[in-house]
Amino acid sequence: MAQLTHSSTGTTISGEIRILSLIGTGHFMSHFYNLTLPLLITFLAVDYGFNPAQLGVFIAAFSTSAAAAQLPVGFLVDKIGAHAILFSGLTLEALSIGGMAFANSYSMLVMLAVSAGLGHSVFHPADYAIMNSSIDESRIGRAFSMHTVTGTAGSALAPVMITFLAALWDWRIALIAVSGFGLLTALAVASQAHILKEHVARKKKSEKALKRRPLRSAKANLRLLMTPSVLMLFTFFLVTTMVTSGIQAFSIFTLIELHSVSKTTASMALTAFLIASAFGVIAGGWIADKTPRHSVIATIAFLTTAVALVVIGEINIPVFALLAVFAGIGILQGLVKPARDMMVRAAMPPGTAGTIFAFMSTGRLIGSAITPIIVGLLITNGMTDKVFMMLAVFSVIGLATLLMPRKPDGKP
Repeated sequence: MAQLTHSSTGTTISGEIRILSLIGTGHFMSHFYNLTLPLLITFLAVDYGFNPAQLGVFIAAFSTSAAAAQLPVGFLVDKIGAHAILFSGLTLEALSIGGMAFANSYSMLVMLAVSAGLGHSVFHPADYAIMNSSIDESRIGRAFSMHTVTGTAGSALAPVMITFLAALWDWRIALIAVSGFGLLTALAVASQAHILKEHVARKKKSEKALKRRPLRSAKANLRLLMTPSVLMLFTFFLVTTMVTSGIQAFSIFTLIELHSVSKTTASMALTAFLIASAFGVIAGGWIADKTPRHSVIATIAFLTTAVALVVIGEINIPVFALLAVFAGIGILQGLVKPARDMMVRAAMPPGTAGTIFAFMSTGRLIGSAITPIIVGLLITNGMTDKVFMMLAVFSVIGLATLLMPRKPDGKP
């Protein structure tokens, strides 16, 4: 029996699975590498005697490089296509991580962190451009959710794998091993590039046939980023990332201080949040494909999250209730991620997926960078009891950004 193809992409269902498996593995490695560097600093401190400031610069070099390169990479994806960029990023990050096993100076480690960050910057612009061109409209929400889950899996497995491999052999051998897997993934992308649909290639062909005007320039895409709907989505990504970042980074310390629970209990609450979030993402992908009312899902999720955060911060609830509330917040935050991606998709003109999703990823990175500073200042000034209230306020601010214009701006 012949396989059914989709009118919107021409890709078979089995082809979509292959595509998601391919870019999902790359996304898994990107999150795995993102957690590898923080895990690496304990070994660097012991073996090389680097001080905390040096180690902080090492991590910051990676994050700053990745953030700075996001938008230029997004422009390139929309200009020349995602295949070569995804392969190059995977290869560069894998080689940079592996190269750290052979570094013999601090300056070399920092340079490798910068190059790893450059490689890391390609995944969201390239992956989302490929998904938007390869996955049928009726399943794009579930594709977004599975992409998110593969990244979460990479983050979850990195501490376990790096610790295990370092204990089994040595941290240098561990880096070489995970670098090798990244290179194999890059080779898989290169060998299977023909199954990855290209919005750039499709548009070029269409323009040649219909004699339309040339592809959007980087300047035109930059103007698009300044339109109200895109700026509001950027703010939404930034502010709502501050909520999840704050929960992940400071909930253990804050719960111990506020409710006098054990470190084990506080860790269980965070674990409940993370696991429930993964299930929420999967369910959110299915919901996103069934209803176009994505802003309603986000509104309900963040309003309920705000109330739950106030409860955690202001009321001394029993342990089982605390765990249940954290799990509930995790589900809600998971539900909103595919809906959030679908709102971005609705706001972008054809052929701009790389640029738009790179811009949103920059918002996420900025939100993740700002949160530790704000929360750290609160805790330092004896205002630990205000942390969850502040995160609740961020949730409400996130709701305000959903008043963005409904129609896409900047369409050709």
